[in-house]
Parts: sequence; structure tokens; C-alpha cells
Amino acid sequence: GVCLNWGCIPSKSYLDAAHKVHGLVELKNLLTDDSAPVLDGLKKNVSWEKIQRRRQAVIEKLRMGLRKSFDAKGIRYVQGEASFISANKASVRSGQDTAELEFDSAIVAAGTVPFFPPPFDSARAGLLDSNSVFDLPRLPSSVIIVGGGVIGAEFSCFFNALGASVSIVEMAPSLLPAEDEALGRLLKTSFEKRGIKLHLGRKAVSVSAQPGQPKKLALDDGTELQADEIMVCVGRVAQLGGLGLENIGVNWDRRGVKVDPSFRAGPQNCFFVGDMNSLCMLAHAAGAQGSAAAELALGGSAYYDNSLIPRCVYTWPEIASIGMDRKQAEAAGFAVKQQKAFLLGSGRALAQDQTEGFFQILSDSATGRILGAQLAGASATELLHVLAVAMSAGLTAAQLKKTVFAHPTIAESIHEALSR
Repeated sequence: GVCLNWGCIPSKSYLDAAHKVHGLVELKNLLTDDSAPVLDGLKKNVSWEKIQRRRQAVIEKLRMGLRKSFDAKGIRYVQGEASFISANKASVRSGQDTAELEFDSAIVAAGTVPFFPPPFDSARAGLLDSNSVFDLPRLPSSVIIVGGGVIGAEFSCFFNALGASVSIVEMAPSLLPAEDEALGRLLKTSFEKRGIKLHLGRKAVSVSAQPGQPKKLALDDGTELQADEIMVCVGRVAQLGGLGLENIGVNWDRRGVKVDPSFRAGPQNCFFVGDMNSLCMLAHAAGAQGSAAAELALGGSAYYDNSLIPRCVYTWPEIASIGMDRKQAEAAGFAVKQQKAFLLGSGRALAQDQTEGFFQILSDSATGRILGAQLAGASATELLHVLAVAMSAGLTAAQLKKTVFAHPTIAESIHEALSR
């Protein structure tokens, strides 16, 4: 339930609200010079209460849709805390009541929780994370984001667009350290233009988060930061102590449960999918794993390829990747052909003032097979699926290039890259 309740869905509602406000900045370029005070007034009148209300309404609609889908398909929904008794029986505690359920197979998707390493663990109660950020009663005037990965980058965009002063502290030398370096450099430039302060290659050595006082963070280079809130976004860990996994002979650690290629661990009728197996901590990966596990549980066959899972970052500019980056491909022994087109050369991007970004496609020089892609810019998270389909179908770069892309579109920058 992380995605629906505290992850993908509520954060995208937040980001959409912030992106609409950010659009006021671009609107200034199309209005008379004396209109600036009007736009500034609109920005100041953004309602935190309405942003929160819309977020919750979206969650409730999707919850209701799931419940109706369960009813239509005859799926029994039991709410409570489950724990294995044996490989064919579990107990479910709901309030004061406990029920026992017997089953032929079990598919477990228990998720993860935000990680608080030292020194943040001792001050956890006074800090925000990717769950508790949705409980903020008001918009803070300043925020320190610890972690420049996906979650940290997205929330930096959110708070910055709504007028908060934002600082990012990242231990790695670049933003989005798990992605291609060019993507991190692009985002760094974009963030700095918007006034987001970056402290890259820096570690936190102490933190103070006393109630009613400004939060403080000291870095290893002597820098001392202060803000209304500190949000810790340095990863998520498994917390599976209440599942009774010891009763079915399954071990786990903070990375979760180590599974075989069929998502099994311990008994052959028990499958562990999603964040809790740490293969890929994305909701759509969990869904694909769950579908594959269900087919296997019913005696069928299933295919899941972790290398073909799209990775999307809903910042602006948007960032989207699939497959390998250049370093990974070369480390795997490929002679890499890299083809790249900048959105500055796109007629559609120029027409709508969205020239920030590039589309990059990597292929095997020997066979032409597409190995990966990195997209940055307008609609990148949607257009990545062109490359996802091509890679799933085993297309070569030359074959994809034969596709006719409509003009003018952002999508034709894929064709432009393939023509380089």
C-alpha cells in the first residue's frame, strides 16, 4: 500500500499542484510588464489545505475503485495484521479479533519503511520522511532535504515551486547517483537556476530537531544548515518482524527477503514480491512480479525481466531511464554506440519553451540491439515507453529509426537521436 497511500499517487498529486504554480513563472513572459504583482499574489494565495484535500480525494477514489474491483472479481478482502503460522496457514489480527486463514499459496508484498541512519535515527521523531511529509499541517518556509535521489529530487521541486527555501544534502558527488551522470548534471544545473542550494559530496555529522525550534544540520565540511523542517530521503528498508517468517523458515534482513528467480523463498508455495525482495523498488515492478508470481502459483509459467523496468523521476525537467547506462553497458562487455539529441533542436520544444533536456539511446555497435535509454525533458516519463516496447521486442536502433514520428512532437526527438 505504499504507492497508493504514501508514495507514487500522493506525491504526484503534490507535484502536479506545484507544477501548476511553477507555470506562473513561465506565464510572466507572455503578460504585460505590470502583471507581475498579480501573478505574485496568485502564488501567495495557493491553499495548502486544498492541496492536501485534493491529495486525499485521489487516494480515496483509488481505494474505492480497488474495493469495487475486488467485489466484482469475487476477491475476499481482510484488513488486519497477518502473520504466518505455517506454510499453509496465517493468522490475521484486526483490533481485538484474530482469525486464521488457510491457503494453498501465499504472495507476500509487505513493502518497506523509510530508513533513518545515524545521526538521524536519534532525532527521528522530529524529522520528516516520505511518509510523514503528507501530514504537514502547513507549508514550511524552508526545508533541508537529505538525499538527492528520486524522492529527494521530487520533493525539492515541490517545496521550491511553492516558495520554500530548499537545500539538498547528498553524500554522492551528484544528484540521482544511481542514474547516468549526464542526468544528474542536467538536474543540478536546473535546480541551481531555481535557487535550490546543493551540498553534494557531503555527509551529515549531527542533527538537532527540538520541538518548537528551527531544525539544524551540521555537515562534515563545517557547514551548518537551519530550516523549519528536515526531510530524510536516504532509502527504505524492510521491517518484517511481525510476519512470522521464522515459522516458515524464511530469513530476512533490512534489504528484505532474498528470493530465487521465481520469487520464492523457503516453502515452494510462498512468493515474496515488490520492495521487500529489493530487486526493484518501484510499484510497477512490484505489479509485474506479483502477476508473474500468481501465474506460477497456479502452475503456469511466467517471465519477468528486471532490466526492462522503466525508471521515472517526476521532477521538471522529467527524467526517465530504462536498461543500462554507458558505464554499465561497457562494464558488461559491449562496444556501445551512443546517439543523442538535445531538445533545443526540437521545434515543438522551442514552440512551448521546454528546451531543457536531451534524449539519449545506447545500442550494441556489433548488433544494433538497443541496450538502454536516458531521457530528460518534457514528457520524458511518457515517451520512455517507446523505448521500453522497442527493447522488449528486441528491436535494433535501425529498426526503431524506421518508425515515422509525427511532427511537431517531443517524441520525434527519439527519431532525431537515432539519426545521429
